[in-house]
Amino acid sequence: MIILIGITKIMEELIINPKKDLIFDYKVIEQCKSCKRYGKKATCPPNIASTYVYQKLLPSYKYCKFFYYKFDIENFDNWKVEGRNSSIKLSNYVRGKRDELIQQGHYFCIAFGAGSCKVCDSCSFPCRYPDKALIPLEATGLHIIKILDKFNIKLELPIKDTFYRVGAIFYD
Repeated sequence: MIILIGITKIMEELIINPKKDLIFDYKVIEQCKSCKRYGKKATCPPNIASTYVYQKLLPSYKYCKFFYYKFDIENFDNWKVEGRNSSIKLSNYVRGKRDELIQQGHYFCIAFGAGSCKVCDSCSFPCRYPDKALIPLEATGLHIIKILDKFNIKLELPIKDTFYRVGAIFYD
């Protein structure tokens, strides 16, 4: 039984150097194949660019910000509901930050959410809302756990007492 106590911190931001701090791993993408949304979302593998494309694209940006929430868990009753809600909260936050950067003149700006896109109840191909939909950060092949570990942010797996939601924005 999982009951989320709530956010233990405010949204945290981590600025990283996309030219030297990114860690890609094909095993991360392989994990996507075990997800029930694999192939069913316009923003999830295999319907997005390959890891190879992201390995070339993401380091070409000048700046990158990772955003993360840490949630405490008391028990597992509400895991699906709270997991979904936490993903939506993070994605809304990241989308807002992306829109702010674009308004400031950062036209080369791409944002990634936490988990599969949750803008629509049912996905369409092509996406009905490409300006709102976010590709999951892990779907790029980025090894989020190792990247955050470089900055002494430890994600505990398997999930026991806490879990994190992580998104990112790359921009020039």
